[in-house]
Amino acid sequence: MDNYDVVVIGAGPGEYGAAIRCAQLRLRTACVESWQSAVGDGVLGGTCLNVGCMPSKALLDSSHHFEHLQKHAKDHSISFGELAVDVATMQRRKAEIV
Repeated sequence: MDNYDVVVIGAGPGEYGAAIRCAQLRLRTACVESWQSAVGDGVLGGTCLNVGCMPSKALLDSSHHFEHLQKHAKDHSISFGELAVDVATMQRRKAEIV
């Protein structure tokens, strides 16, 4: 087994930054992440990137656009038929962002 000066648990935005900084300081550094994708592949980023902060912000952004159009389009002389949400497309956009 290898010996390390620092072991960083998690590979989210804060953790991988900490691991990089430790390595820059010439510390023997390991970064451990156990997050898996829906198909079982190991992925970096942890909860924040994969199911928490970033996905939530992407969905909220789409929701805010929808709400803004519903409430304020007429203020800008914009009219259209029934406004609808395509959840599958919204989810694809979120996945691309993540």
